[in-house]
This record gives sequence, structure tokens and C-alpha cells, in this order.
Amino acid sequence: MSRVVALALAGGLILGWGIGKLPWEIRMTKEQRLATVGFPGPTAVAVREKLGQGLVLAALGGFRGLAANALMLQAHGAWEEKQWVRVRSALELATLLQPRVALFWDLASWHLAWNAAVAAERYEGLESETRRRIEARKWVEAGRELLERGTRAVPEKALLFQRLGDLYWQRLSDYQAAAVCYRAALTKGDVPPYLERFVGYALDKAGDKKAALAYFQELRRTMGENPDPARQPEVVEREMQRLTKELRTSPNGKRP
Repeated sequence: MSRVVALALAGGLILGWGIGKLPWEIRMTKEQRLATVGFPGPTAVAVREKLGQGLVLAALGGFRGLAANALMLQAHGAWEEKQWVRVRSALELATLLQPRVALFWDLASWHLAWNAAVAAERYEGLESETRRRIEARKWVEAGRELLERGTRAVPEKALLFQRLGDLYWQRLSDYQAAAVCYRAALTKGDVPPYLERFVGYALDKAGDKKAALAYFQELRRTMGENPDPARQPEVVEREMQRLTKELRTSPNGKRP
């Protein structure tokens, strides 16, 4: 056998071995990432790069909850110092480590869409009011995106759908979207009784009085003849009377 043929055979064997072990290496990489932070993929690498050494060791040891709590404390400290980029980074990592904890998503969105956004609105380092509003809107959108992810991570809880509705209402003035979120929250088992009225309030705020009246009428019908006092049927009836009166003066049911 010539030296050229031998080298070719050796190269072929090495190439075949490399191709053969490729699926095994990919599988082992995924398993390693999963064992490290609880989920596979590039996000796991990003988490390891951003987490401090102590938190990485905690995650490796199976203490994801402790690591997430530590990140929430870091976020709180950064919030007190108004270091908003640090706040966002710590909060996003906490939700990645504990995606099934609705409270983490709730607190994270509040810090971004309310605290950071309001700070941007009042930031004296930007003389342009338009620029301040743009920066504030970025933080609001960051909070909205977190809540959207939270509703997918914890779809059985009413809290995050309710908070998303509140954000659309209070921070984006999108009342139709708020009504949609409140309706979604009402399909969950842990919804507070008062929230069922907020669908009607949101529709009214959006200027669709006919839809709001129809909603309150249907809501009162579902309460029955002897409604639960906690649902405050008298409030629903009062809203029905108000909307009926307003529609007499504005038949099209739309605000001017």
C-alpha cells in the first residue's frame, strides 16, 4: 500500500469518525446546557455569560430558585440606584431561571414599564421632550414584551393577563387591547371578581358605548336573580343605566 493511499484511508476514517460522533456531541451539548441552567439552546449560553460566578454555581447545584431570588435582589438594588440597564438585565435573567413564577414577570414588567419609563420621562439629561417620550416608550414596550412572554410561560394564571391589560390601559392608552387581555384573564380560575367589570370599562374608554352596554347587560344576566354580592351587581346596573342614558344623546355609540 502506497503512502498516499494510506494517508487517504486514514483521512477517510477520521472524517467518518467525526461525522459519526457529531450527533452525539450535539446531544451532549444540549444535555449539558439543560443541566446547567434548566433549558437548552443559545439562551443558556447567554445566561452563563451574564450570571456572576456565584449564581452560576447555584444554578449548577440545582438552586435555580435561589439564583433567581438573588437576581431579583440585584434588580432592586439597581432600581434604588436608578441603573435601569442593570435592572432589566437582572430581571430578564430571573424570569429565565424561574419562568413559572408569575410574580417575577409581574415585578419585572412593573420596574420596566412604570419605574424605568417614568424615570425616562423625567430625565433632565435629555432636553428634548420628544426624545424623553421615545425613551420612555422603549421601556414600556420592554415591559409589555416581558408580560407577553409571561402569559405564555404561565398561561393558567389570571394575574399576568390582568397586568398586561393594565399596561395597555395605563401606559399605552390602547383600551381595546386592554379589554382583550381582561377577557383572557376571565377565562382563568383565579380571577378577582371585580375584574369582570373592567372589560366593560375598557370598551367604554375606547369609545364603543354600545359594546360596553351589551357587555354589562350580558354580565348582569349571567349573575342571575340572586347574584353573589362580591360581584357587585348594583355597580353593573348603574353602569347599564349610565350608558343607556348616554346612548340616547349619542345614538351612534361612539365618542366624538
